[in-house]
Amino acid sequence: MRTLFAGGIVFVGGRFCRADLLMEETRVLAVDRGLDRSDVDRVIDCEARVIAPTFIDLHTHLRYPGVDEDDDPTSIARAALVGGYGVIVSMANTWPPIDRVGRWQEASARFATLPIEVVQAATVTLGREGQRLVDFERLAEAGVEIFSDDGSGIQDSGVMRQALVASAEFGVLIAQHAEDASLAVGGVVNDGVVADSLGVASIPEVAESAMVARDIELLKGIPGRLHLQHVSARESLNLFRQAKREGLRISAEVTPHHLLLPDTRVLGGDTRFKVNPPLRSIPTQMALLQGVLDGSFDAVATDHAPHPESRKRGSYEEAAFGMIGISEAMAATWTALWRTIGSGERGELGSDLASPEWVAFGSLLSCLTSGPAEILGRSSRLAPQAVADLVVIDPSAAPREVPSRLYRSGNSPYLGETLVGRVDDVFLEGRQVVGEGEVIDG
Repeated sequence: MRTLFAGGIVFVGGRFCRADLLMEETRVLAVDRGLDRSDVDRVIDCEARVIAPTFIDLHTHLRYPGVDEDDDPTSIARAALVGGYGVIVSMANTWPPIDRVGRWQEASARFATLPIEVVQAATVTLGREGQRLVDFERLAEAGVEIFSDDGSGIQDSGVMRQALVASAEFGVLIAQHAEDASLAVGGVVNDGVVADSLGVASIPEVAESAMVARDIELLKGIPGRLHLQHVSARESLNLFRQAKREGLRISAEVTPHHLLLPDTRVLGGDTRFKVNPPLRSIPTQMALLQGVLDGSFDAVATDHAPHPESRKRGSYEEAAFGMIGISEAMAATWTALWRTIGSGERGELGSDLASPEWVAFGSLLSCLTSGPAEILGRSSRLAPQAVADLVVIDPSAAPREVPSRLYRSGNSPYLGETLVGRVDDVFLEGRQVVGEGEVIDG
């Protein structure tokens, strides 16, 4: 079967071009202007819409294995599909933690039945206790690519150094939740006016950047690979940029919520906005947005973390950290970028594909596609003979619903937000899995 995506704007190699895309069965057959329509089975009109590779999320919580959860891997996978994702990386801070081969294999087998590819991470330390390394050799042999104690930083410098040595030896990635516990003890919001107003303990930016600085120093003597998760501090970004200039094997992600939502959102006491690292000040937001625009960040990652209502009740001190938003991730990030650089009507990009708005949208798509793909050692490019994993986006339209009705958990920070950017259709290996924002079963 041949499908022609006609008259769209194709995102290829980090740039946009006006072209048709021809798909045959599971592969891209051609990307060019004025492709012949006479020998196709289906034509999809993509006028004013963008055709891009499907997205990759390096940071999703699938809550399996786990207890007392409303969302499960199936509901999360469906929400991810609607968000334009074809691949998600599942964190290992589960119950019990995924710190041994059997647990990793059992979770991977469970996820193999989902309508989306799941890359399961393993923990760096046994029980996520930060003291003894997992068996890197056996886990790497089993197929583990990413190791992370996400939810807590590795406090012991010696243990972190050993992990980076293991990363170099076995060719795997260490993903670090950078947070110095001694600087963040008891904290629940950003340091400064907001914490003072609420009368609660804070998590200052230096709690993150101090650990980032330490890890970069450790990495300088070791040919391992370090990935910084949910970067939220200005100095972390500065340190990361310098480390990249020095040629270190380092990458970093930023979340949509840290780009869109300032720390003042917590002043009403709404625990939907409690997240770790916490929402930061507007000046820090602006610095993080610039990091996306100038290509410093490799990825935008959701840190999608469902919680039942019972875990989000009570005071800020009592409620769980975490928020959801994988369906709205592209829109939330594009809205944040548009507020920074946009002109004219919301989301209207104009006809000049070299305009600052189009360049900004390209930076976002790179952080959702080729950036995370490179971290996973994959290709993400719509070129002839490439696998037809693609998404059709209307960058000027609002999402169909915010938050997604596919969520069972209620901890979305985007309720009531006016977002721009809509995922219309998603194809995986040439098969349409989302049409007009709806999951297509079977």
